[in-house]
This record gives sequence, structure tokens and C-alpha cells, in this order.
Amino acid sequence: MTHLGAACPASHRFLAACALLAASPACYRSEGDSPPPSFTVPLAPAAPVRVDMVVMVDNSGSMSQEQRALAASVHLLLEDLLDPPDTDGDGTPDHPPVEDLRVGVISSDMGSGGYRLSTCSNSDVGDNGCFLRDPPGAPAGCPSTLPLFLSRDGANAATYPPADLARDFGCLGALGTSGCGLEQQLEAMRHAVTDDMAPGGCNFGFLRPDSVLVLIWITDEEDCSVSPDHLEMFDTSRADLGHLGLRCFLHPDFLVPVADLVASLRAVRSDRPRDLVVGVIAGVPLDEPLCVGTGDAIARCLASPGMQETIDPTDPVYVLPSCHTAMGIASPPRRIVQVAQAFGASAYVDSICKEDWSTAMAGIGGRIADRLRHPCLDRELPFDPTSCATRCLAVETLPDDRPCEEDPSCPSAGCPPASPRDLPALSPCRHPSSGELCDPLKRDLGLGATPAGRMVRRCLVRQASRTPTGDRCSAPATSGWFYVPPLHSAAVPPCPEAFFVRGAARLFDPGSTAELRCFD
Repeated sequence: MTHLGAACPASHRFLAACALLAASPACYRSEGDSPPPSFTVPLAPAAPVRVDMVVMVDNSGSMSQEQRALAASVHLLLEDLLDPPDTDGDGTPDHPPVEDLRVGVISSDMGSGGYRLSTCSNSDVGDNGCFLRDPPGAPAGCPSTLPLFLSRDGANAATYPPADLARDFGCLGALGTSGCGLEQQLEAMRHAVTDDMAPGGCNFGFLRPDSVLVLIWITDEEDCSVSPDHLEMFDTSRADLGHLGLRCFLHPDFLVPVADLVASLRAVRSDRPRDLVVGVIAGVPLDEPLCVGTGDAIARCLASPGMQETIDPTDPVYVLPSCHTAMGIASPPRRIVQVAQAFGASAYVDSICKEDWSTAMAGIGGRIADRLRHPCLDRELPFDPTSCATRCLAVETLPDDRPCEEDPSCPSAGCPPASPRDLPALSPCRHPSSGELCDPLKRDLGLGATPAGRMVRRCLVRQASRTPTGDRCSAPATSGWFYVPPLHSAAVPPCPEAFFVRGAARLFDPGSTAELRCFD
């Protein structure tokens, strides 16, 4: 264990700060004599990892095989999120498991502006972006009653395994193929997460303010989100507008601009843009690497030959397909790809024409996992690259007066009494048996009163030890928390990050809160 002699506190991993703050050979201060923190940064490690997922499933006449493929493969996505693997064998899951997941399903049917069309049973607003719970295409074996949206959290996780959740999703997602033939995939999603989430809306109560919001589109057609100013798009008496099936191609000025739709979606998470993840399984060309990948990696997709919209010379009421396989025929989804491009590294696109959707599910899951494994802080912390430590201390406040978790490697009996007022310099802990300096995972900082007068325990949580390795820092040698500055961040875009290391267990107790107290 690294420490600066007997006078400096190994118990904090705060050695650089001790040297900077010391005004005398000893860096200890009596209670009440320590300076207040320069600033504090809230942490939310004790809150469950929440994900709210909205899946838009195209329910037009060509989607039967694709809906079956979705039902057969969605378990790969859900299992990875809920029970993440440990692919590198380090004893820690690849990303924090999602402990609170909600999933709702909507269709592409937004009606036909009041005009009567044979494929639009509700000509006014269609399904209007509302979650669907009684899908007409549900296969045999589905529950007779399904909830408005699926939910798995701490209350039902033990009795609702990922496989059952995937089964129920397969039932909800079997929307059938009787939806409106002029699909408005982007407008359906916009309506679902904005207007419909408002009080009184059909999806109200689904979206949590602290969740990661995941938006997924499953479609084999291009988006035709018609502007409310151009409902003549649906008027079959307007022969001058061309064949109904080609109007979205012939009159792009009748559509809601993609930029407006993107802006509306961004506004849902305007305070936390990283908490919005996009997944697309659509008709991009099957063998075109320019069109498969994250939104920032498919910049040249729209220039791909297979993504050009060209009227079929042999059947001039259709656009030439972007892919044609055993899964069926798909059209170039140019507008949908533009949405994915706008969300950059937070989006993933794959082809609906693939018979095997495992890579598509892995790609979407990877974008969600990347967000979960890179929790950004509100601000940068002071950081010493020579010790790979930050001059901040993590203080956990338990929900009651229970003792801080005991660390057998450094029992609490060997730690002098301390309180938050003693920070940043505390007398070190010594093992009661050996007398050796030791560093507990959690150190008791005594009791404090809440505004309501309830007594709660405060615990100092160890900053995990790391060492410089070139211009970076090593992996943590101990359990605890550690800080990664933006310069070393793998997040996109880079940000200040806090990581919590405890193997498969939670570092912070359920129900507790935590903050970083930083000393310049």
C-alpha cells in the first residue's frame, strides 16, 4: 500500500491532496479544523439503473416475417441488458445490469389525415403513437391480457426472468400487417415520447426523468411523416400528385423535416443528451458496410448506390428496393438513416433484410451498454496523473443508522473515530491484530440528522488504487470508486466519469445517497 509516511492517511487514496494541504509535518487536523470542501458533486450510484425503451414496429402489409424475426431475436438484447456477461473474465459484468426496465411497443400507423384509404382503418390518427397491448397478430401461447407496457424491476425480477420478458415482448410486438400503408415511423415515435407522454396522454406515466431512453425503429419502408400542412398527400382524388405509393418520394416538401423530428426527440432528454440511445433495423442494403454501424460511422451511407430512390422502370408505381432477400423487399430508409446520423455514436443501424438479427441486437445493445458503463459527472474533478487519484472523497449516506459495511481486511475497530468535518485528513486505520496501516472499503464517519430529524450513518468510501501506466492509469487494484478525466474517457463525447468497482456486488447500499466532496 502506498502512503506518505506515518503521518499521511493511506485510508483515503488521497495522498496528493494530503501533500498539497499539509501546512506542517503532520497532515491531520482536529475535528472542526479542516477546511470545507471547495465543491461537491452528487452521485447517484445507489439508484437502480433504469432504461425506458420504446420500440416502433412497422405494421404495414409486408412486415409479417420481420415481426417473427424480432420476436425470435429480442431475447439477445434483453438478456444482455438484464444479465450482462463478463466477456473479459475479470469478475465484473461488462456493464452495469439494468435493474429497472420498461418496454412499450407502438406502430407506424398515424392514420391518413382523415382521408379514407383502404389500408388505413383509422383514417384520422391511426394508433397515434400509443402503446399497444392487444396486438392482432399475437401467436398462440401469449397471455390473454398484456399490460400497456412491460416492466421488470426489483419487485418482480425474481419471478420475471429475461426469457419471460422476451416472450411477452414477442406477443406485444406481433402487431400484424393491417396498419396504414403510408407509414409515418418518425412521427409515430415523436408523438409517442412527447405529446403522448404528457398528463392525459395515452403513454403518460411510462417515462421516468432519470432513465436512459432507448428509441428503436423496426421497419422495411422509408418514413413518410406527413406535415399537417400537407394532408393533401392522402387525397386520392389528386391525380396531379402522382400515384399514392410514390407521393412520399415525389413530394418530400410535404413531409415533416427530419431536422424538426430530431429536435423534438432531443428535447425529451435536453438536460442529459447522453441518456438518449437510438436503434434502427431498417432497409439499408444488406451487403453495404457504409450503412451498418453507429450513426457516426455511416456518414457515407446516403451516397451508397443501394440507398438511392429510383422509380422501378418495370413497375413505375414503386421505388427500386434497397434489398431483396428471403426476408422480403425493403425500401431505402434515407430519412431514418439521417436520424441515426444525427445521434452519432449513440445510434446503431443494421439491415432488416438479414435473416439473422443477432448482430443487430448486439449493436443496439452495445450502444445502451456504452451509456451504462460510462456515467458522466456534472463537472470535472481535480486530478493528479502522477498518483491517478482525484482530490475528492466519496461520502455515502445510508438510509438509516445501520453501521457501515465491515471490511475484514481492515476492521472498524482499528479506525479512530471520525466525522465528515474531519475531511480531508483523517487519522489512519491500523489492523487491530498486526498494527499495519490498512484501508477499509467503507469507513464510519458517524451519525448525522436529516432535515426531518432522522439519524443516518455516513461512510467514507475508498477511492480504488491505480498507478500510472504511460500516459494512462492502470486498472484498479482494489474495490472502490475511481475517477476518469475527460482526457482519458472512452465515452463519446468524452466526459468526466466515476466508476464503481465491486465485482458482481453493488458498491453502494440500496437506498443510500452519495456525493463527492472535493478539495482544491
